[in-house]
Amino acid sequence: MLLDKLNLLISNAIKGAMVNAVQRPLLDQVEIEKLRHIAERPVSRTPHPHDVEHRQYGDTRSVYRGYGLDYEESRPYQPGDEMRFMNWRLSARSNDLFMKVFREERRPSVFILVDRRQSMRFGSRSRLKVTQAARLSAYLAFLARQQNAPIGGVVLNKSAEWIPEACGEVAVYNLLSQSNAACPPLEDDNQKVSLDHTLRLLLSMLVRGSIIYLVSDFHDLSPLSHPILLQLSEEHRIIAINVTDEREKNLPNAAGLSIYNPEEDEDIQLDTSNKALHQQYHQRASAHFDAIKNSFSSCGISYIEIDSEADDFRSLVPDL
Repeated sequence: MLLDKLNLLISNAIKGAMVNAVQRPLLDQVEIEKLRHIAERPVSRTPHPHDVEHRQYGDTRSVYRGYGLDYEESRPYQPGDEMRFMNWRLSARSNDLFMKVFREERRPSVFILVDRRQSMRFGSRSRLKVTQAARLSAYLAFLARQQNAPIGGVVLNKSAEWIPEACGEVAVYNLLSQSNAACPPLEDDNQKVSLDHTLRLLLSMLVRGSIIYLVSDFHDLSPLSHPILLQLSEEHRIIAINVTDEREKNLPNAAGLSIYNPEEDEDIQLDTSNKALHQQYHQRASAHFDAIKNSFSSCGISYIEIDSEADDFRSLVPDL
């Protein structure tokens, strides 16, 4: 009788701990502050390949002409023009007044896509892929905050949760409140949002010259994504970050492994001591990841693989 009560108490304690674990945010405040500290450092600006259409003033060449550092052309004088921008040499040669027109500098906005769908809620060691995605989104948000860049984004769960563009600490909080939320297992595996559809929406939503970070495992990246990615890369700078787990690339060294196949509703038994099986699995996994990499590289998009256990974001993620 006493043993039964003890087992019941232990069982209830374990269940309670599991419920509390899935209801907690993915990152605690200590981890968030650590990521802030890593991001808040002197950084070197990466050359921006596109003219910026955003209205906030900065130090990147924009689509607008007016007052700036890069001389664009000269135009006839109009009443009210500032005399300090007079093109005196051209005016002297033409016996008429001409003004210098410059290409204005603006600041590109930062847009962060964070994938929290079913395939991201996997981990074979101490950290889920979705937890690493939350860490990356926090780091990128703090990095953008340091550069005073406007921040917006979208978090993919069972539906797309759009985060309006904002600046400063408000922008960081808006992103973290969604990407760092508790992440229990999804009851319904039928995903209502696809990566292709979300990328297609970005074509009409983002102003030209934005910096886009895609944080996902890209499990549903299809050939239909290629023209969308190509269009996006023509107007924006895109960095694709593939969050991976070691078990996705190599089988564990275990004699027997049981894997559930949801499509067939059955368990698959694998003998992982079989070297030929290890090699076949590794080859297919390499082909899968190479296909994802080639999809982005063929569109001129920067591609990075980051393991779910990695911590050195400074050397892995390029600066803004």
